[in-house]
Amino acid sequence: MAKHKKLQPQKPVEIMENKKSIDNMRFTVRNDYAFKKLFGRQENIIILQEFLSVVLELDKSEFQDIIIENPTVGNYYADEKQGILDIKLTLQNGQKISIEMQNLWEPHYEKRTYFYWASRYLEYFKQGEPYEYLSKCIHISILNTAFPLTSEIHSIYKVLNIKDFSNFGDDLEFHFLDLTKLKAEDATDLEKWLRFIQTDNFKIREQLGKENAVMEYANGIMNQFFSSKEERLKYEAA
Repeated sequence: MAKHKKLQPQKPVEIMENKKSIDNMRFTVRNDYAFKKLFGRQENIIILQEFLSVVLELDKSEFQDIIIENPTVGNYYADEKQGILDIKLTLQNGQKISIEMQNLWEPHYEKRTYFYWASRYLEYFKQGEPYEYLSKCIHISILNTAFPLTSEIHSIYKVLNIKDFSNFGDDLEFHFLDLTKLKAEDATDLEKWLRFIQTDNFKIREQLGKENAVMEYANGIMNQFFSSKEERLKYEAA
């Protein structure tokens, strides 16, 4: 009978080295896998609900019973371009919301934003249906490189009359959230959420979690990257 090799227990020095290795690991919500793990899973819907409530300045009740959808858009015909969003959802009232975590500002990003918005605006709109069936679409971009069109952390774009700034309609709405413009002190709820997304320091996330129960829950999910090798491999592969 073959003898099994006896496993040797880790020496105290090896245990300390492993602990140091884990303590030195840095994880951020900006990572594609981490972002979708927090905001794109139905079981973690309370995170998405709170974030949308803060960004759009709407009551959380507006985001009850939302379903996270397949993130693809476009490609309604064989030769048309297809896009893939990070998060795609529809509210009970039919309004559509798309979210992108963008670490790099790319050339023609404005046109890309229009493409995603237009694809969602026409999504499910069938021949013969009245135009009133078209629903408002909101596109949210979280940027980790400077948004070149404004100095604001949170900028909102709609269709307005250039003379008197009267609103043409509410169906188009773009939000750009610039992580690079965060100040040392995060004063508003939105700035705290953006700091939570931006940082790779677990101590900062931990402190933010002490002030907000949903952030505490989100931080618990982020801490899985420290405790699970399988989760770390998925993070690193993203």
